Amino acid sequence: MGRYKRRYRNKRTVKDKLIYIFLFGIVSPIIAITLGSFLVKYIIYPGFFINQDTEQVIIEDNTKEVENNTNTLNIFNIQIGGFNDLNNAKALKESVNNKGLPAYVVKLDNYKVFSGTFLSKEHAEEYKKHLDQNIEESFLHENTINIKTTFGDDLKKEDNEKILQLINKCNDIYISETSIWKETLISKKSKDIKTRIQKNNDDLNEIYESIKVETQIMKNFKKTLESRKKIASEINDKNILENYSDYTKTLVGYINIIRTK
Repeated sequence: MGRYKRRYRNKRTVKDKLIYIFLFGIVSPIIAITLGSFLVKYIIYPGFFINQDTEQVIIEDNTKEVENNTNTLNIFNIQIGGFNDLNNAKALKESVNNKGLPAYVVKLDNYKVFSGTFLSKEHAEEYKKHLDQNIEESFLHENTINIKTTFGDDLKKEDNEKILQLINKCNDIYISETSIWKETLISKKSKDIKTRIQKNNDDLNEIYESIKVETQIMKNFKKTLESRKKIASEINDKNILENYSDYTKTLVGYINIIRTK
């Protein structure tokens, strides 16, 4: 009987070793990789991606350009809700729009409803005060992105500098325009923002035309200019909320052009 118990104990030990090898050699790495991917995608760097199921559109940047040097751009969204169900997000959006306030749905880790996008925290906080008088809850959703500063190994230094100048100019323009949009959304008067966008479009187009290179980022930037011209031509007092929604789509599209992956 004692000999049988020892033999059984030895068999069980070998079996246990095989189980340990399976668990720690195969299962554990799979779990670690899956968990790591989840953390990177949803916690560490969720990014500012807009899903086509929502109202926003991403302009894909498929360039293979050098991205070893970066600057940053801060984005401040005023969030008024977050849902796992897209229909619930759309319902809140419509409810807020019916109050004469902007709202749009953005897909991040879930479906978030934003009511304003700014590139200045000061401007975002000022508009948030206005929103808080009309809705129950809002808070700032801040995101920092890295932006490209080099645009190809074969690109001449002077051309690279011109593209960087164009991006820096556009960043400054969007910062100033989102400030004017803050006043426009409150006053419901579109004259100032329409005039400013038209003037800024002329300034951007002048810089764009001076850059005589064919790169993917320049092709994508042309789409931004075309969208901005269309928005400027359509802005009016009666459709301010729709105009602002179109403007934020263009802004998000531009951000996806200049951001590093």
